[in-house]
Amino acid sequence: MYSILELFYFSIFRILESIKYPHFWAAIFVVFLQYKKIGKIEKEVLGINKRSPLLNTFQAVLFGLLGGILGSIIFIYLRVIIDERDFLFILPLALILSTIDPRFVCFSYSGGIISLLSLLVGWPDINVTGIMFVVGILHLVESMLVLLDGTRTKIPLLMKKENKALGGFSINSFWPVPFIIYANRGIPYPVLLFAVLGYGDFTLYTFPKKKTKENASLLFTFSIFLIIFSRLSVDYNLFQYIAAIFAPLAHEIIIYLGKHKEREKVDIFTNYAGGLRILDVLPNSVGEKIGFNSGDIILTVNGKKISSKKDLESITYYRPKIISAKMFNMRKGIVVKEFISKDKGIDTLGIITIPNEAEDISIIEESKSILLKLLSKLDKKSLSFKN
Repeated sequence: MYSILELFYFSIFRILESIKYPHFWAAIFVVFLQYKKIGKIEKEVLGINKRSPLLNTFQAVLFGLLGGILGSIIFIYLRVIIDERDFLFILPLALILSTIDPRFVCFSYSGGIISLLSLLVGWPDINVTGIMFVVGILHLVESMLVLLDGTRTKIPLLMKKENKALGGFSINSFWPVPFIIYANRGIPYPVLLFAVLGYGDFTLYTFPKKKTKENASLLFTFSIFLIIFSRLSVDYNLFQYIAAIFAPLAHEIIIYLGKHKEREKVDIFTNYAGGLRILDVLPNSVGEKIGFNSGDIILTVNGKKISSKKDLESITYYRPKIISAKMFNMRKGIVVKEFISKDKGIDTLGIITIPNEAEDISIIEESKSILLKLLSKLDKKSLSFKN
């Protein structure tokens, strides 16, 4: 049995070696396209990109390599052995299920369904224990990545709710993850495989960092239970059934709990009659230098009461060199912060605020799958032919 230190060195060497393989660069390109799409939305909302898609991809690669090292150590330490051909059944099913709902692309669903078919009817003949191990460990890696890097590309959004303005954040992150696992075609041998892990969420009632911590905790718990069931299935066949059922069912419960927790919480990104609430602060802006944070309420600026964005614009219109802001912070209470410009006057604070009126705010809808969009269009067409 190898020591953890030996596994660590071996995993680092093999994972870093993945850089020379075209498959890894293909995974990186897929991640880059996702960040490019996110960057386009971010620019439409903010007018700028907080980070370039290339920088986001570079950071995602670093975290993906870290996740791959962790996953590889666990795979090797637990002596997980798979047959690469098993994934020829799982991947197509995952793509088919994603047309029903995007979240079904996760291997928890396709892996669970294929495993149950194999156990109940004997087709396809796959290594259920190995598949469940892969699903569990990849989710464990994902929970770590969500915790460490889940809020890097949060995008502030404004919408209407009951005729009032409401702020929120769209959170999307992707990572190319190379990992080492043993395959069995007679004699087990280590193979280098690649995965693209992704995290997408939407928060209206919780700060993004808190939301990602909660979700990372749920994912971690889910993965630990699935890994335990998979390990027990090596000695007890009953746990193959338990793991196969647990994977899709528990994943659905996680999604339900996340949505349920959101509904129970009080709006924190709504307008405030006594001031102007900050939704987000742009990087390298005056607002960031002053020390504004999401959720802060601006009460006065340079002695003038602030009730709307127009009040702020009336101050920055004259390009003052000093900004003295009285604000309410949820942790510290009322504080006064000041910024002095050494060069030209201050023409903008670089903050996204929540308006006191819900006018001119586009309604954000939950993304639909290709199949649901098609059915929606067909439904509209059928209604148009009715008398």
